Amino acid sequence: MRSRLALVTLAVTTLIVVSFVVPLGILVRRQAEDRALSRAESDARSIATALAVSSSFSEIEINSATALAVLGAFGSPPSASIHLPDGTVVGPGTVDDPDVEVARQGSAFTASTPEGAAVLVPVVLSQGTSVVRVGVSDADLSEGVASAWLILAALAVLLISIALAGADRLGRSIVDPVQDLRAAAQSLGAGNLGTRVRPAGPPEIAEVGRTFNDLAARLRDLLQAEREAAADISHNLRTPLTALRLQVESLPAEVRLQLLDDIALVESTVDRVITEARSRGEEAPRSADLAGIAKERAAFWSVLAGEQGRSFDSDLPDRIIPVPVGPADLETLLDTLLENVFAHTPAGAPIGVTVDPDGPSLRVEDGGPGFEAASPERGNSRRGSTGLGLDIVRRIAQSAGGSLHLGRSPLGGALVAVSFGSTTSEGPPKGPLTQPSSV
Repeated sequence: MRSRLALVTLAVTTLIVVSFVVPLGILVRRQAEDRALSRAESDARSIATALAVSSSFSEIEINSATALAVLGAFGSPPSASIHLPDGTVVGPGTVDDPDVEVARQGSAFTASTPEGAAVLVPVVLSQGTSVVRVGVSDADLSEGVASAWLILAALAVLLISIALAGADRLGRSIVDPVQDLRAAAQSLGAGNLGTRVRPAGPPEIAEVGRTFNDLAARLRDLLQAEREAAADISHNLRTPLTALRLQVESLPAEVRLQLLDDIALVESTVDRVITEARSRGEEAPRSADLAGIAKERAAFWSVLAGEQGRSFDSDLPDRIIPVPVGPADLETLLDTLLENVFAHTPAGAPIGVTVDPDGPSLRVEDGGPGFEAASPERGNSRRGSTGLGLDIVRRIAQSAGGSLHLGRSPLGGALVAVSFGSTTSEGPPKGPLTQPSSV
């Protein structure tokens, strides 16, 4: 776009400059011609006057010697000649010059010649009419024209260069901010909600840049609000669904199986909505305190554990354990693991939550039946659920540069360990764990 603007400016500037320079060049040439012809005419009239004065003060006829003396009085100009009435030519010239014969009729004029031009002035003498002829060469007619044209050409190039530089500068001030806006819009469209532009250029384009920044900030706020709403859904629905599942377990078999399938469908739908909302929240903070959030969620679930007669043991450090996961995602991970324990273990089965700062890693274990021999897969847990819970945990762990491991707990049931990426990490959490191929 900037190159097109520069080309248009170059074309317009060149047209304007040429429209001024060409007439100036023609005017310079005409002035040089007029100057040379005026000088020749002045010389011719001066010689004619001197010839007439010599004839009036002398009673003898003007001859070649007299004419030569008159020319000598003016320095014998190489282009001046006197044509006497008898046809004698003093100085350069030809006897049968037709322009001279025309001038003998009494008319002074300027004639064009192969060499350039000639000024002819008649002089009436006692013995007839003489003609003074002063020639002007092409070099005299164009004297100083070449240097003047060269100056005009240099001036034209200078003006065009200045205009082109100004057009490029103007183009940059308009095009560059527009290109930045285009790149920022593409980045925002790709999901980079932190994209911003520096308002620049003309006031109108700068205002567009500021509006773009406001729009990007508004989109980020809306998506953050959506993620927070998803987190609220997670916290508000998991506990009632778990309680509902436990109550359904006590119903007759013919009713229990259908209700368990319906509850599993609701759980999978909620998990899918939450997961999709999390995946769109790239602008959320990517760091959280593993120990602090684990204490908060353990306190939340320990209430339900007390109602079911479960022991709830936790080994959580009293210092901050940073992990590269957003706070909302870390809460989802803990809630999912603990909800699975309540959903798939009998009432009274113990629960343990441990945070290991050397990793860092998280362990959730129970005293239930543990995992089956086949690794649970997404959509097929073999225990009446959709298998989406562990898949959500696995995805969150992988997004943090970690992994999910399954094993047998010393409590007699299942052990789920999640490792998080860290510069001090030396591998997966300790213990007899196996990593499923698909969780």
